[in-house]
Order: sequence, then C-alpha cells, then structure tokens
Amino acid sequence: MPTRRKLLQAGAVAVGAVSGSGTSLLWPREAGAQGASQSASPSPSQNASPSPSGIASPRLPDRSPPAIGALINTPRTTLIDGTVIEANAFRGKVLLVQLWATWCPFCRKQNPLLDKLWRSRRSDGLELLGLSIDEKPDVIKRYLAEYDYRFPVARLDAAWWAAIGRPRGLPILWVIDRESRLKQVEIGEMFPDDIELLERWI
Repeated sequence: MPTRRKLLQAGAVAVGAVSGSGTSLLWPREAGAQGASQSASPSPSQNASPSPSGIASPRLPDRSPPAIGALINTPRTTLIDGTVIEANAFRGKVLLVQLWATWCPFCRKQNPLLDKLWRSRRSDGLELLGLSIDEKPDVIKRYLAEYDYRFPVARLDAAWWAAIGRPRGLPILWVIDRESRLKQVEIGEMFPDDIELLERWI
C-alpha cells in the first residue's frame, strides 16, 4: 500500500499536470531539486528544504548519490563531541545516515522519529549517524541537548561528500545495509509510516 508521503506526491503531480505549472507546484521551496526514493532513479520531494539565505554552510557542491546497490566505504568520522569513528566501522550493521540542519523545519519533524527508531532497534544492529551542515558545532550541541537526542552527529565533510554524494534539499536519508551496500535514498521529510518501513532493512 502506498505510504502517505507517496500518495501526497502523486496528488501533487496530478494537480501540477492540470494547472500546467509543472514541478514548481510540487516543490515551491526548491525548483529543480534532485533526489532518489527507494531506487536509483532520482525524484525530488515536496518537503525538501533549501539552505536559507544568510546561513553559512560548508561549500560542497551538489552531487548525485551513488547508484542503489553501490558499495559504500564509510570514512573516518570525528563527531562533534570529539569521538572518532574509524573507517568502515559500521560494516555488519544497518546504517541510516541523515543530512540535516538545526534550522530545517522538515528535519525538526523527522529527527524525533528517527531517534525513536534508533533507540528501539539499536540492539538489533541499527545505527544512525546525523551529518549536519550547520557551520558552528556549538549550535548543533545546543540543539541536541535541547531535544535530548543521543544519536551520533558529525558535520558533513569532503570525505562523506565523496562517499555518499550531496543531492540538493533537506533532510536526506541514506540507508546502507550490513554488507555496506546502498539500499535506499530519501530526499525530503519522511512521514511516520515511511520511517516504520525502514525496519525492513534491519
């Protein structure tokens, strides 16, 4: 059965076709956004949030994600608390990587859903890594403390950009399986039923 997110997207497509406005009606916040949803073929989300003007972020250009099924070598990662995760340390586990920002309204709604899933299924081999595009680590730390999020967070850097790409939009979620293969990419806010469906990879 189609999820609420997919049904809303289908409805928006139909409205756009009737009005003649095309994809600009689907994604008014970011015309022409690139993305992928459960396949190697990119398709943008109506809830993808661009970086607002006046907020600095790492100057990494847009880059398409690897093809579904591609081997992902996760790079050595330094978390904002100083903890170092060695390269390929997630192999043998299911890894969710979320690109987000403290100022992103769609991320604000999705974060608690992912945090809840991670806490409930971590013992089954699920890992969650947040990659923030916020420029100041102190801003990220305050945000995590405010909402009592415990999942590991680092800043997006060139190594992660090279490993998984950086499509336009926020939030973005990559699903990497126990064999380090890319299984799914989602751009834009995921609804609760979409989050529940992530459990099929565990």
